[in-house]
Amino acid sequence: MRGVTPAAEADPSDQSQSLRALLRRLWAGVCRYKGMVVAMVVFGFLEAAFTKLPFVLVKPLMAELAGEPAAPAPLPGGNDPGVAEQLATDFNVWFRGFAEQLAHTLGYTFDHPGMNVVVACGIVAVLCGLLGAVTIYFVQTISRLFAIRIVADLRAELARHFLALPVRFYGRRRMGELISKVTNDTQVMQRSFELASDNVVVDPLMIVFNIAILAWFVPQALLVLVVMVPAMVIPLYRQGRRVSKRSSKSLQAMGETTESLNQILTGIRTVKSFQLEAAMLRDFEATTRTFLDRVFHMLRAKGRSMAQTFVGYQVGFGILLVLLGYVVLVDKQVRFDDVTLVIMPLSTTYQHVKRLTRSYHVLMESAGALRGIEAILHEPVDEAATGGRPIATVRGEIELRDVHFAYGDEPVLRGLSLHIPAGRTVALVGESGSGKTTTVDLIQRFHDPQQGSILVDGVDLRELRLADYRAHTAVVSQQSFLFNTTIRANIEFGKPGATMTEIEAAARAANIHDFIASLPQGYDTVVGERGGNLSGGQQQRLAIARAIVRDPAILFLDEATSALDSENERAVQKALDAVRRGRTSIVIAHRLSTIVGADLIVVLEKGRVVEVGTHEQLFAGNGVYRRMFDAYSTGSVA
Repeated sequence: MRGVTPAAEADPSDQSQSLRALLRRLWAGVCRYKGMVVAMVVFGFLEAAFTKLPFVLVKPLMAELAGEPAAPAPLPGGNDPGVAEQLATDFNVWFRGFAEQLAHTLGYTFDHPGMNVVVACGIVAVLCGLLGAVTIYFVQTISRLFAIRIVADLRAELARHFLALPVRFYGRRRMGELISKVTNDTQVMQRSFELASDNVVVDPLMIVFNIAILAWFVPQALLVLVVMVPAMVIPLYRQGRRVSKRSSKSLQAMGETTESLNQILTGIRTVKSFQLEAAMLRDFEATTRTFLDRVFHMLRAKGRSMAQTFVGYQVGFGILLVLLGYVVLVDKQVRFDDVTLVIMPLSTTYQHVKRLTRSYHVLMESAGALRGIEAILHEPVDEAATGGRPIATVRGEIELRDVHFAYGDEPVLRGLSLHIPAGRTVALVGESGSGKTTTVDLIQRFHDPQQGSILVDGVDLRELRLADYRAHTAVVSQQSFLFNTTIRANIEFGKPGATMTEIEAAARAANIHDFIASLPQGYDTVVGERGGNLSGGQQQRLAIARAIVRDPAILFLDEATSALDSENERAVQKALDAVRRGRTSIVIAHRLSTIVGADLIVVLEKGRVVEVGTHEQLFAGNGVYRRMFDAYSTGSVA
């Protein structure tokens, strides 16, 4: 049973690179959706303004409740009012006039003239609330849409890159981990961006407005921010690096968990047949425990950061209390009613820094998630898919010249040479590991020879445009993959845009039209996941129809009947005999009875051609093929 591999410690330089990569992507998103970003900033500014404006109302309200005169007056102790106090008093005078004009306009009067200021404060606060609600709606909607678009673009980039990667890439990666990158990792990034996008825009503006209020009314209180902000930001940075590292580890563990579940679901028949439920469950639970442990460490890093930020705020708040007491009681530079005005902005500053702290943490989580995604995006694409000579037609003549190929250090083909005339059916036979499937993969150009060459119609396959070449080829494998869509769509995948007449003609040639016509929904019947609503023989004939509608010059048949019973094999074989006519067909078969009519049979052994001929020639030769056929006929081999 597969164990859980511990994640390696994240290198600090890797974390910095991940953060830079994240910032580059964010900047690219800003440039791509600059209209949305401008709208976010504008509405964010308005939201901050409408949120903080009610704080300013405290000054005229407190002055009115204290019965202060409208004209400037000396501060206690005989000191002349400073610039800040003069501005504050001027604002009180202006607001009192505004309140009287508003009362006159709306037509209300009070016995106590101070009620005009009180009511005006209430009306302005309500208006700020209504307008602020509108701006919040737009900020929240636009910022989240911006975040979703960035992640959607990343998923689309991943999908394009997956399709551009060579087949060998998938041979060394687990599907569950790749799926986890597209789903779990990008979902972490989406949640992070959704949370961070509006906070990163709005909360700094909120802090700026708080600073402006303090600078206007009580500039001495700005000294508190000199202590408070560094005390909150320093632990934010320190713990943020840990959050990024823990996030990368937890997402790696999530990939292990997804892969474990993928193994259970894709192999459910085998699991149940061999009673592996308990073993598979233990494996899944082990990966889940690892995931939970790593998430716990990430949450601890977040918790420490929040706690240390709070301590920094409380230290600053304590200093503020002492400072206010001094300037009111001793220095007498601030009026008592200004104390409330000072406390309100500074108390909300903590909430804004707290949200920025969370935003920084989730961005560091995104950096950890992006690390694995970037690793995939830096995988080299299939160079064979680009460039090459365009071709309009393919006759189907194939020649392999001294072809060598190895997977890693294990050689598979050792100087394979073979000529396949156009329009002929050639069967490749041999023991497992002899190189049959590798030969077919090379002719399909899933890989390139490490030595030697493959020629199609006399031209090296590496010189041809791959898309043009594959447009003239089709494959039917032992377990042909069907998409979870309709029968019509599955056949049409062989020739996008095929007419219904062409689809039906291909189905008839594959001996499956009558079955399709008998279904209640006919060609609109959904085949199910991997064709699960069809029998094995029906799946194969549907795959053959998909190949027929393509009208390929070269057809690859990779043990297309080996998984079928005798009745289905006869039906499928009849369809295959029809589709092979007039085109080059390369057949891999273990059931030697299915290829006795091949134009040419090639016997492979340890990556080399050891015999070539027709069935009659090889059978009479009393060589490797004869021994294989005799063993097959007597049931000694499958």
